[in-house]
Amino acid sequence: MLKHFTSSIFIINNCNGNFKIILIHHKKFDRWMVPGGHIEPFENQIEAAIRETREETGLDIKFFSFLHERNEVNDSDWLLPPEYFFQQLIPATSNVEAHYHLDFAYLAFSKDLDFSFNTNETKDIKWVDLEEALNYDLFDGTRFIIKNISNKFKNNDKFLFMQGK
Repeated sequence: MLKHFTSSIFIINNCNGNFKIILIHHKKFDRWMVPGGHIEPFENQIEAAIRETREETGLDIKFFSFLHERNEVNDSDWLLPPEYFFQQLIPATSNVEAHYHLDFAYLAFSKDLDFSFNTNETKDIKWVDLEEALNYDLFDGTRFIIKNISNKFKNNDKFLFMQGK
């Protein structure tokens, strides 16, 4: 079965000490999701995450990680590893056969609350409290990650890495 590489971005905003996540109601899947999509042949997973975020929300992001520290090397560019990496079966549709998404899932902050709305793929978009997001119609993997992020914030886990604007 075909496998496609994708990047998804769990974008958080700390609004007056209240952590919110941006959710997109995807037309094709009729579910709430986080921004993301296929990695193009000319980009790496970080570039895809940035591009998909801008296309779907218009937001600038700053990556962060609870797991990974920045590594400096002289002869190559270090890429932030994904916070999560999973495989998800995408069911067949009338014009696309069933396939897997191998998803590089990243965490990011956005200081902006104002977003743009991409009506091509999206029914709705909104900032939602992290805990409230768990009540939305999400894929299980998305729900797991949101719950995990929420628990890390509750436990005051430290960020090991931050990069971006």
